[in-house]
Amino acid sequence: MILSHARLQTLAVPLTEPYSIAYNTFDSVTMHFLVLTTTEGWHGVGCAAPAEDVTGESANACRIGLEAWVQLAPGCDLQSLPRVPEGLPAAATAVDLALHDVLARSQGVTVGALFGSPHGAETPRETSITIGISDVATTLGRAAALVDQGFRFLKVKGGHDVETDLARLRALRDRFGSDIRLALDANQGYDLKAVERLESEASALDLAYLEQPTPKQDLPMLGEAAQRTGIPVMADESVQRLDDVARIAESGPVSLINIKLQKMGGLAPSAAIDRAAQAAGMRTMLGCMDESALSIAAALHFGASHPNVAFLDLDGHFDLSEDPMASCVRLDDRGRLATAPHAGLGWTDLPF
Repeated sequence: MILSHARLQTLAVPLTEPYSIAYNTFDSVTMHFLVLTTTEGWHGVGCAAPAEDVTGESANACRIGLEAWVQLAPGCDLQSLPRVPEGLPAAATAVDLALHDVLARSQGVTVGALFGSPHGAETPRETSITIGISDVATTLGRAAALVDQGFRFLKVKGGHDVETDLARLRALRDRFGSDIRLALDANQGYDLKAVERLESEASALDLAYLEQPTPKQDLPMLGEAAQRTGIPVMADESVQRLDDVARIAESGPVSLINIKLQKMGGLAPSAAIDRAAQAAGMRTMLGCMDESALSIAAALHFGASHPNVAFLDLDGHFDLSEDPMASCVRLDDRGRLATAPHAGLGWTDLPF
């Protein structure tokens, strides 16, 4: 198939509720939607949701990279499209998702079918949902609202102060008991003493995992943190590319790798990272940015076709005040996500 046309649509979207993590506060997101059209009339859509702290590219750099790609790509066969410049993984993700979408649509199948799971993502699967850094009372109020909506897996952002994190986690466990699952994302905010302090109460808290407790560049420290706690430790910011997986595995008993499509460059690079993690004895989680349901759907298709994926943390689309691709993902009353039962990534009406 030959690409006849490519175009870009940028949306700056306020978040429904600003939130804080250990090193930043967020109140809006800029997304770039890439629309591909083939000479046969097939369309595919991809989404870039750059976040400089995570993907390493600004929204403007991502847009400039995609604008250049849009000028080069028309007339190319889909198997020989130009490459996105290095250092722009969210831009690469938009291209990767749009390509998978148009290939699946041309065959009348879902993106999951391209990975061997035609309808698996249509089966609802539990996702965690995030509670940002806040005081105990605010944390409990937010948790109560989420539990009322059906969510049963809460991921708490922390990392500023381990004692505050412990107070919030204790309060959640006391309030909801075993009715919920809990995880903690320290976003690089802990030292080894903080990890040991958390471990001292680990049995009562029953955390599913501890995400990126230590600074991302210090892999020996991450491995040592994993040695000092029985809570499964997950690498997130420490994973930027495929070869990071082997270095993390060598650092110590890290249990999990967080795969974010926007950070890895799309579905194809994420599949390579998942295979490397599995070969090293580590499971994976599919995480996300604040991003469209279009790319959340892509992650759901990926998760349904890759059995090494142990957790989903796909809640970024809930934060958007508007999303032209919201129909690509469905949420049931038990906090579970599923894709729409349509070809490609699940959209039916092209909004751009």
